[in-house]
Amino acid sequence: MRHFATLIRACLVLNCLAAAAGNLDTTPVEASKKSTPAASASIRQDDLRKITVDAGAPAGRLRSLLGVNGAPAPGGHKPENFKFGGWNMPERVDVSEGYRMARIDLVRTHDAYGPADIDAKFESASAPGGGLISARRDVYDIFPDPGADPNNPLSYNFGPTDQIVASIPKVGAQVMFRLGRSEGADAEPPKDFDKYAAIVRHIVMHYNRGWAKGFHYHIRYWEIWNEPDLGKVFWAGTAQQYFELYGKLARAVKAADRHALVGGPAIARPNDDTPYRDAFLEYVRSEHLPLDFYSWHWYATDSNDPLDFVRISRDMRARLDKHHFWRTRSMVTEWNYGLLEPMPSPVQRASFITAALIYMQDAPIDAATLYRADSLFGSDGMTPDKTGQALIALGRLKDTPLRLRVKGSDLNGFAVEAAKSADGTVQILLSNYQIPPEFLGPRPAADVLHVPPVFDVRLLARRSISYRNNGGYDLTIDNLPANRRYSVERCRISASNDLASVGTSVHTEIPIRVREALPPPAIELITIRAVEAGEIIDGDRCAAPFQASVANRTAK
Repeated sequence: MRHFATLIRACLVLNCLAAAAGNLDTTPVEASKKSTPAASASIRQDDLRKITVDAGAPAGRLRSLLGVNGAPAPGGHKPENFKFGGWNMPERVDVSEGYRMARIDLVRTHDAYGPADIDAKFESASAPGGGLISARRDVYDIFPDPGADPNNPLSYNFGPTDQIVASIPKVGAQVMFRLGRSEGADAEPPKDFDKYAAIVRHIVMHYNRGWAKGFHYHIRYWEIWNEPDLGKVFWAGTAQQYFELYGKLARAVKAADRHALVGGPAIARPNDDTPYRDAFLEYVRSEHLPLDFYSWHWYATDSNDPLDFVRISRDMRARLDKHHFWRTRSMVTEWNYGLLEPMPSPVQRASFITAALIYMQDAPIDAATLYRADSLFGSDGMTPDKTGQALIALGRLKDTPLRLRVKGSDLNGFAVEAAKSADGTVQILLSNYQIPPEFLGPRPAADVLHVPPVFDVRLLARRSISYRNNGGYDLTIDNLPANRRYSVERCRISASNDLASVGTSVHTEIPIRVREALPPPAIELITIRAVEAGEIIDGDRCAAPFQASVANRTAK
């Protein structure tokens, strides 16, 4: 959907867009040596959400869903003139340091515009958006000459793709290699499916088996094509043709590396009854094809609802199980929101992303790759914007992998995740997001996004929500070991705070209680750790990682 900004805006003006849609608990700690700190005069108790975290017994482990689209290396970013979505950026930027700070652990190679594309041909009149991607990028394709011999190493141009793929494991992430073409490329199916499969087999061999002076990256995830169900944006063939191509490519991947995981179809319309849902699954089953993961996309643009992804994932899991794909993983390999005017503010987007990822923890989603993250860390690649800061805060939860029970949060935007480490350190991440009122309640007509004559997308019905007691939090942390001294630091992302410390306090009585105003949209990461008597408390550990990165880069 991100490829049709002009068409969608026109539809909105013409009224083409019509209506389509567990409590957690976290307790921040606040400056006092007593269990009940003095209340701030500016905070009304009725405006605060009562949150309770049980620090006594873990309730499972956190799942990492910190995947993104966009390799960190220069050479594959969204072109600067392609402004829709706000992901455009200078080609020269290396965001490796930003990805390390956020502890990104999965990177999908889609939309690098030449690199990681097999045979993309840009500036085609039949490729929507093609005029925004220069045909000069065709030279970066892996297999630029369709008449070449797929068995000859000299037929391949691996260099540009080698560069962006190499940058991914260097930041500690796995690669999800999308097999196909970027947006803006010619959407016609390959002319010879068998030859295309041979090309794919040699690509896998190059990166996983060392073929053609290649590598042994052991890339696990190989995704076949992108959004074949979205009009003719990526796929101008029939569904049956896609099924046949999928079968040949899936078998080619497995022939090259039996340990590789293969999947697709990376659909853009998960709520629509297209052939790419049940009919695709029936075809895969009847042809005994591998399907290690089923991938889908969603942009919550006309709902602004971070729960959308959970709702869709439940339907996807049920659909996979119905067709006996119990072991097939469900992956959302593109997701985001706020593609249309009025665009969300930077902190609104950050709060939405944080709430959505917290909700995904309890959803049947096995992997998630945000679209996209290479533009989130500034022109130097290590100065995060609000969403980049949110990813850094989410990444810090990896230090406390044991989930804790939370009471008092909701599924309407007041999202809370709490976890602890083996040494007893507790972290609580709270995102206070509120759906704008214009996106609440039923749409005036059907729950369908019309983009004539290209496609229709069925939307989830919007929810009706009345927000209350979400002006801040009244947090209690129960069942910490007694007779200890605890420091509590609060790191905030808001319109006026860039992952900045807004208070560090010491507590000697339990349970620990913190009361603070936190009007939406805002994010707060609260860290509670035991400290020794006389230990000096570092008052600003919040922004330390990216401050250190800037200092290191400056020193070099």
